[in-house]
Formats: sequence, structure tokens, C-alpha cells
Amino acid sequence: MKKASNKFYSFLLVFTTLLSAQKNNSTYDIIVAIDGTGNFTKVQEAFDAVPDNNLKPTIIFVKAGTYKEKLKLISSKKNVMLIGESYKNTILTYDDYAEIAGGTSKSFSTLIEADGFSAENITFENTIDSYLPQYKKGGQAVALMINGDRSIFHNCKISGFQDTFYLKANKRTYIKDCIIDGTTDFIFGSGIALFENCFIQSKGGSYITASNQDVGKSKYGFVFKDCVIMEYPKGVPPKVSLGRPWGAGANVVFINCFEGSHIIADGWSIWSKDPEHKAYNNWKTSFYAEYNCYGPGFQRNSRLPWSHQLNKNEASEYTKEKIFAANSTTANILDGDWNPIIDKDKCNSILPAKKAKNAALVFEKGFN
Repeated sequence: MKKASNKFYSFLLVFTTLLSAQKNNSTYDIIVAIDGTGNFTKVQEAFDAVPDNNLKPTIIFVKAGTYKEKLKLISSKKNVMLIGESYKNTILTYDDYAEIAGGTSKSFSTLIEADGFSAENITFENTIDSYLPQYKKGGQAVALMINGDRSIFHNCKISGFQDTFYLKANKRTYIKDCIIDGTTDFIFGSGIALFENCFIQSKGGSYITASNQDVGKSKYGFVFKDCVIMEYPKGVPPKVSLGRPWGAGANVVFINCFEGSHIIADGWSIWSKDPEHKAYNNWKTSFYAEYNCYGPGFQRNSRLPWSHQLNKNEASEYTKEKIFAANSTTANILDGDWNPIIDKDKCNSILPAKKAKNAALVFEKGFN
């Protein structure tokens, strides 16, 4: 318990430092500026300059600009804090995709392998539109891929099309006050992730999540709390499933979320209708659930019979402390309990009133 407590207070100090650093340039360890006014003009150069196995935070400030780079923060570059001016004008982007990269896992724009990474006021982007015909043979295009443990994203945007946000490893990630958009399976992988106060935007009619958890190894997978599940503000209204089970232990829960009219009445989907497909029976051992959700897309009585509606006691188990406890999974040995705290978080609640007819009307409310 002492080890876990020390980790908690160390993290609190670290994130307080991050926020105060935004007001004092002298506290930045590295400044990246595309116009040459910083230490480096490229983000990858800043990543490479981080000391290996550093125990104290390395704070990297990225000035406004569009940085087209295929980025990789290797596992030895621990405890990096990446701060931008605003997610609206500080954009990390690339245009790789599975067919030419050699697979989905190699299609990333940004890959975080190191533990203890945090980002604020940054957009992570992949510009490949998987709906275009030239990408049909392998249009999976990852904007952000996470392999490290204890990652935090705050006031960020993660934007793409198919396979936008790849929480690949069975490690812990906290996503707060962020925007995530895409088309098919745009939040996917084996991660243990808590999304709080986020906008989840579908650009096309498909599936939001594709959890790849193993059966019986993790208590939690993807948890969405107080989020707005909405269609992309532009385009034809899609029909969207909350998720389909990529893995036989798929685990996804929505709590206190607004669900737009684009969500199908069934709520969820199976992976494949082909009995010969290896994922055909995954739904039988998956756990898909909702609690206290609302909006035109929440049709409790029409949900697939193998999905769940949690009661109050069951929903009370989905706290940050329990989701991120070291014993929440046996798939990986995690380094102690984790309770991430974002100090001086001033973001307003993005949830509309229960009578709201259009979640898009509150899109800017939480981020201005």
C-alpha cells in the first residue's frame, strides 16, 4: 500500500508541474517550434533527446503548427509530458495505412511505447480516409497507438477514420476531456482505458469499439463515463453500433452517457455472421453493458439479449481507483495501483440536459 500511495502523490506532483509549466517557459525542458524558435523543429527530435529511463518528468512544449511526422516514443523514454498550445492548432499528423505500412500495427502516426506518458492540448491525426476506394484493400490507419502503461490524454483530439485509436497492450490509459473520431472500430485493442467527459464522434455507419481482451483475464476493458456519443457534425447521419467483439473477452461499458440517434436499437453487434470465422462466437464470452445512459440512441428494451444493463451496485464498481488497480488484470503484471489526478481541471461538463435534441449543440461547451 505504501508503494501505491507514493506513486499516487508522485503522479499528483507531476501533473501539477505539467499545468504550471504552461505558464512558465523556463520550466520546459524542450521546446519544439516549426519556425525554428525552439530547441528543435521536429517532435521526433525532441523525443530522441529525452534521457533514457528518466525518473523525473521531461516536459516538451510544442508550439502551434502542423507537424507531419511518423512519431515513435520508445520504451526507454519514460515520463514524458507533451504540451501543445491548443488541440485546434497543435497537430501531429501522418498518412500511413496498413496496406503500405505492412499491417495495422505499423500504420500509426504516433506510437507511445514508454510508461508514464501524458499529453495535453494536442491533436493526434491520421488523414487516410478508409472509405475511399483506393484504400479498400488495407485502409486501417492508426492515428495514435499506445503500448506503454499509465498514459494520460487531456484536452486532446484523436482523429482519423478506420482504427483511429489503438490501445494495443493490456496497459492503463486515462482519457479526459478529449475528442475521438473515426469510422470503423475507431477505438480498439486490449487496453484498460477510462474515457471521461469525452466526445466520441462517428464519421460513418459502422462500429465505435473493437475490444480485444482475453477471456477471464481482465475485470475492465474500455469504460466510458459521462461522454457524448454523437455523429460527426458534417455528413450523412450514420447508423452505428457501440461495439463488436474482436476478442473473446471483449469488455466495454458505457455509464451516464448521452447516446445520439445514430446508435442502432440493438446497441451492439457480433464480429461476423460467418460460422467459419474465428471470431464468430466471441459474443458468447464478451461483456457489453450500459448504465444510466440516455438520449435518442438509448433504447434499453431493444438491446441485444446478451448485453447487460447494470444496476446501481454493479455500476459503483467502475471507479477510477478500481479500474486502474494493479490487480484489475492478470494478462500483464502492472507496476502498482494507479489513481491519475488532473490538477486544476477546469473543463466544464459536456453532457447536455436529458431533453437535448442535438448533442452537437454542446460540442464547444466543454473546451472553450
